[in-house]
Amino acid sequence: MSGEQILIVEDQRAVAGALKMRLRGLGYDVSAIAKDGFEAIEKASELMPDLILMDVRLGDGIDGIEAAQRIRSRHDIPVIYISAHVDHKLLARARATRPAGFINKPFTTKDLLTAIDLALHREADFLEDLDLHLGRDPSSSERPKDGVITADSDGRIGFMNATAESLIGWHRRQVLGRPLADLVSVLYDVPLAHATTLVARALASGGEESLTRPASGRFSSGSGIQPQIDTLTPLYDSRGQIYGVALKLMVGQKTETALDTQTDRALGKALDAVPHGVLVINGDLRIQFSNRAARDTVARNRGIEFRNDTVTVSDKQLDLRLRELIQLAVAKAKLGQDQAAGTMFVRSPMGRDHVELIVAPVPALGQPEASVRVLLYLFDSNSPRQVSYDVLTGLYGLTQTEAKLVQLMTNGMSLDEAAEELEISVNTARTHLKHIFHKTGINRQTELLHRIERGPAALLVRFDSTPSGK
Repeated sequence: MSGEQILIVEDQRAVAGALKMRLRGLGYDVSAIAKDGFEAIEKASELMPDLILMDVRLGDGIDGIEAAQRIRSRHDIPVIYISAHVDHKLLARARATRPAGFINKPFTTKDLLTAIDLALHREADFLEDLDLHLGRDPSSSERPKDGVITADSDGRIGFMNATAESLIGWHRRQVLGRPLADLVSVLYDVPLAHATTLVARALASGGEESLTRPASGRFSSGSGIQPQIDTLTPLYDSRGQIYGVALKLMVGQKTETALDTQTDRALGKALDAVPHGVLVINGDLRIQFSNRAARDTVARNRGIEFRNDTVTVSDKQLDLRLRELIQLAVAKAKLGQDQAAGTMFVRSPMGRDHVELIVAPVPALGQPEASVRVLLYLFDSNSPRQVSYDVLTGLYGLTQTEAKLVQLMTNGMSLDEAAEELEISVNTARTHLKHIFHKTGINRQTELLHRIERGPAALLVRFDSTPSGK
């Protein structure tokens, strides 16, 4: 799994907790649990999850179908309904909200995995339809991988593909539900009023609007992409009516820059596999590179933002502290030092989760300040580690069942709960655990989980012992 964020809506605490553990065991992240329909609407808008598992009957207040209808009127978030009681009237109401699936209680882990997998692959079907709207052949082997951002008839963003994420440096959860005009204003460096007019004109007239990509800014920071002409294109339904607009970000020929070598692309791919956030920035806090974990962490924690191609902390004092640490790291880099400049914590203003930031220099003895780079590590304290199945089987030599047992226990399950999830007896699970101890050379469960959680992908950062490094 790739760490998709799932919102659980369930009014029974025990049922919600069991479902959360099962999802974590399958490799998904549970962003939150909502106990009623109104809380579900609030958390959906705040967190913008990839998927919602919605219990139909939620006790007092609005039911799950009404909550889903209100959520989908603003956000393109797929919803899977869960219910123990199904009748024709309920199904008719559910179908009207265009759900991504329906699971009947009681259900198996296989039922859950199948429904979620189908729901999350709706993006591929959407892209195929979008190709037809934009005049591209979806079956062509030479299909251009352009960035695509779409908005509804009100001009609010409902979809962004992976190419667009890579080009602009923002995760889709940061922009979904926001006015497309706001994004156009920032990306193309035009006044908001002009951006609003461009979007409104594309929605009203049915014609395309050309946008010249600026020579500097978000598109040029280490991307190696030559200047391009992007377009705002109206989207038509089967009746020929305009129902939205798409912003096409063209991917052109790459320039030969230092950040466009085969080695750097390989390093970027490797860093995307690291479970912690990694940013490469310059002395002005401008982002040169961000890995997938960093983008996901920032999307979850509203206390940190990637704004105008820079790292920004919403708390002014903490933002000043970050800038001080960056400048200290730059000074260390110019002296050829590699000790971390310091660490700080940023709490999300909307919750209790926090992110630890570690600032470390990249030694550049004698180099001008403009060429100095700094590493910024992001550790999300509330994000569960996604323990690699390949590492467990390849590095430690665990069997398939042993690896799954370790994954479930690392994600918080007890041995008894993991045994039940794997549909084996507790005694069999204990036998597997003994084999795991033998293969890893560890004879205590707490030490085993600690070693696995740290993992071979753990980052090693040296800290300065001086007061400034504290």
